Amino acid sequence: MTSQSFNQLHYRTDSQTFAANAQAQRLLGLAAQGEEGDLIALLGQAQWQQLKHAAQSGQAVFIPVEKQPHCWWLGHIDRDKIVWIISPQANLQRQIEQCQHDARLASVGQVMAGVCHEINQPLNAMRLRLYGLQQLATSGAITDLESHLQELDNQIERCASTLVNMRQLVGHQPISHRQFDLAESIKQVHKLLASQLQQQGVELMLRGPMPASQLFGQAQRFEQVLINLINNARDAILEQADQGQISLSLEHKDHTYRLQVVDNGPGIPAALQEKIFAPYFTNKQQQGTGLGLALCQDFVAELEGQLVLESQPGHTCFCITLPQNNHPA
Repeated sequence: MTSQSFNQLHYRTDSQTFAANAQAQRLLGLAAQGEEGDLIALLGQAQWQQLKHAAQSGQAVFIPVEKQPHCWWLGHIDRDKIVWIISPQANLQRQIEQCQHDARLASVGQVMAGVCHEINQPLNAMRLRLYGLQQLATSGAITDLESHLQELDNQIERCASTLVNMRQLVGHQPISHRQFDLAESIKQVHKLLASQLQQQGVELMLRGPMPASQLFGQAQRFEQVLINLINNARDAILEQADQGQISLSLEHKDHTYRLQVVDNGPGIPAALQEKIFAPYFTNKQQQGTGLGLALCQDFVAELEGQLVLESQPGHTCFCITLPQNNHPA
């Protein structure tokens, strides 16, 4: 997602001046550069102050503007300036979907090594079994051909299942709501990521039994939430050490499912914990769009659940609670 994908306006707090890209100039009727007074004249004093306060306090929410009912403004702090993304109302849903799609693509890119490993294993198993069958056929000693063919079919199904899961995760088409098993989704994500993380020095563990847990919703979005949380934990660990542990646990109690993603990384400073779910906020030095956790929170809310953070030095826990009998819109 490039900066030219949206109508953007950059406001410098020190000089009280702004710069607008070409799209924003056309949409708002502004010059490429101007002063704060131009924005007050465009928006009105009250709403200009509301927009500034929301962006400066990290409350990066869409705010409708009375003098521009056709536009929505989303602001966030970028070093010494405020950056607003201004969306025509007709394009708002499309741009939100684009952000979600970009986040899915980022998740897919980060798990491709695990996918390659997951597919390579059954391919190697099939290659060895086919070689054995060729040798047996030469000597005429094949007595259990059916069992060999069944095992080959099982391995093919394993590859196909992995590819279907990845296609659903990356797909730009609407994802259907259906009954799915939280435990099976957790195990699938574990299979995709465990090998890749092990190569990076991070152990991904399934802790305790995984009770059967039927939920209604979009399994692919739940899996994307889990992938994002695991990758964030890995990044935090690798910034401070060469190895670490991430554990996944699921319990069912009082008609509620409780999933915990726990890591032994450096923890999240208390000053950042309130901002961590804000759109476009990131504390990653080398990468990160700042959308991952914001989308995680939105996707969990779609399942009528909650995503909360508990962190201290050496221990970070993201906890997802979901009602057993959920009925998401």
